[in-house]
Amino acid sequence: MRISVLYNKPAARFTTKTTHLVAEEDTEESAVEVAEALQQKGAVTTLAPITERDFKKVIMALPNDLVFNLIEWTGVDTPYAVKAYEHIHARNLVYTGATLDTYLLSCDKSVMKNRLDEHGLPTAKWQLFHTGNESIRQDFRYPLIVKVSSEHSSVGLSKEAIVKDEKNLITIVKKRLAEYKQPVYAEEFLTGREFQVTLIEKASGLTVLPISEVLYTKTTDVPFLTYESRWDATHSDYDNSGVLLAKLTPAMQHKIEDMSKRAFTTFGYRDYARFDVRCQGDEPMFLEINSNPGLSDDEEYGMTVSYKAAGMTFADFVWEIVQSTLRRHKKSFKE
Repeated sequence: MRISVLYNKPAARFTTKTTHLVAEEDTEESAVEVAEALQQKGAVTTLAPITERDFKKVIMALPNDLVFNLIEWTGVDTPYAVKAYEHIHARNLVYTGATLDTYLLSCDKSVMKNRLDEHGLPTAKWQLFHTGNESIRQDFRYPLIVKVSSEHSSVGLSKEAIVKDEKNLITIVKKRLAEYKQPVYAEEFLTGREFQVTLIEKASGLTVLPISEVLYTKTTDVPFLTYESRWDATHSDYDNSGVLLAKLTPAMQHKIEDMSKRAFTTFGYRDYARFDVRCQGDEPMFLEINSNPGLSDDEEYGMTVSYKAAGMTFADFVWEIVQSTLRRHKKSFKE
């Protein structure tokens, strides 16, 4: 079987402004890992990197076989991803993971929050801001956390994103709007346990793998994954968390599995997904629902903890994604 591993290089804008570049470079690292894992299963793989200048040329030249889709352009670069998807569809290529609709749902978190509310899926109270002059909803329970709508990898998240009153909220909202040139939103900061939920479509049906839990290892009054804690090795907050297999009561296990399966099917996700969940007391709520999450065999990654707890290797996991795609298309490939 021939598989093209399609992924995006960092946008050209990062050549002059390297802020957040490290969060973009992990896409290529993931692609290499996926290609090597697929080779372990006997596939012949080709890495197919694309940029905003050559994505049409690369996609139009791909073999008419399976594409393992790892495109992750978000934020101001999202239009490049939209165009890439259009060319994939023009070729009628078979590809893994997110459709364009579910990809965009993951890209714009304000759209995601709206959709969660529309379908009665649990998420924290929130409000979107375009100018910073909007009237603040009065039923908020502080503290809140301010997030940039269309960024990923914790971009825009620092300790100052936690706000304790309306005055502080307006200040940070206007600061983020000026810095990122896109809408931001505030949501109630959930203070309970945090989980990463990995789902995969097996031959037996949609499966929730053993749930992993994010545990914060450094003392802080606001434990959460900031950009610095994930990407800046020189920062005091760096490496402030670890991921372990969650110990859950049957009731909590059922709640998280049920809401995750409902979200997966409601929004038309396919093959696999990873959802970030955090609790307020005993009530789990969605932070994010990722339709094309990054893939890695990193021990610090919740997805890795989950598939290993299920007795799978990284190669097994990515191969399950391939098999799900093949079942969906009922297409045969020559070995």
